[in-house]
Amino acid sequence: MANILDYIGWRGDIPFSVSPFNEVDNYIVTKIGTPDLTGVVPSDSAEVSIAQAVKTYYALHGEAGDRLGALASPDITPSFRALPGTVRFAPLRLSNYVRRVIPELTEQFSALTIALPDGSHYISFRGTDDTLVGWKEDFNMSFRCPVPAQELAAAYLWDVAAQHTGALLLCGHSKGGNLAVYAAANCAPAIQSRILAVYNYDGPGFPESVLRQAGYQAICDRVQTFVPQSSVIGMLLGHEERYTVVHSARMGIYQHDLYSWDVENGHFVSLESVNQRSRFIDTTLKAWLASLTPAERERFIDAVFYLLAQTNAETLSELSDKW
Repeated sequence: MANILDYIGWRGDIPFSVSPFNEVDNYIVTKIGTPDLTGVVPSDSAEVSIAQAVKTYYALHGEAGDRLGALASPDITPSFRALPGTVRFAPLRLSNYVRRVIPELTEQFSALTIALPDGSHYISFRGTDDTLVGWKEDFNMSFRCPVPAQELAAAYLWDVAAQHTGALLLCGHSKGGNLAVYAAANCAPAIQSRILAVYNYDGPGFPESVLRQAGYQAICDRVQTFVPQSSVIGMLLGHEERYTVVHSARMGIYQHDLYSWDVENGHFVSLESVNQRSRFIDTTLKAWLASLTPAERERFIDAVFYLLAQTNAETLSELSDKW
């Protein structure tokens, strides 16, 4: 079965005007912001082409630019390198790049805006990076909402909407998917009316208090969530939006890598439901979380990450290299 890299080779010579932007294109575009594009893409509304961005990125980082962290898919940078050579993706223009990692605030956030050929703007929220602080912020979602990245995502959407006119699409993978939904649910009605769709790729949900908010209810029917058949991350916390189950060629937690998802005729290969393993893990995790108060969850997470901090490692890569 074909995957995303196969899709780029197969569909790359067809412009969006002939074959419209689809769910696979969405994921390819949202992963453009996975490499650190600081000094590559402007932090304001000034735009650079995808070709210039790739050229500048590798001029700055060389071969080290292909190393994105212990858990990053090895297929992200081959995809990034390939896009300028395609008819389909070469017209993309990038702007408004932001990256913030502040350990003292338990904050890790990154986002990018991509101008599409039809004049709409695509806002991509990056998921968790290689830093331990990014992973701690993820765990903090189990007892706190909003976390700093969610607040930054909402502020980023307001800023970008003020700088660019026209329709908006929001997207993210994993934590980035959660940020996309949170930002869309926490913006002004005038901005929300410009949002065509929000794409959440295997991102966790929210506590019940968020699901009941008017902003979430107003955007819910425009949120499309995709999860693999053994989804763990994407089934966490609460969801009310519709979701599509996609077949992955890998097993267990490794299905979180969307480059393992099967593609056919410009779409992900869908299934009727998640499998028994996913349902069992989901039920078990939710039962465990329900048995702990928010304060107990916070103490547990603080204790785990305190121990990890004693290694003086700042990233998962450093931790795994010297386990």
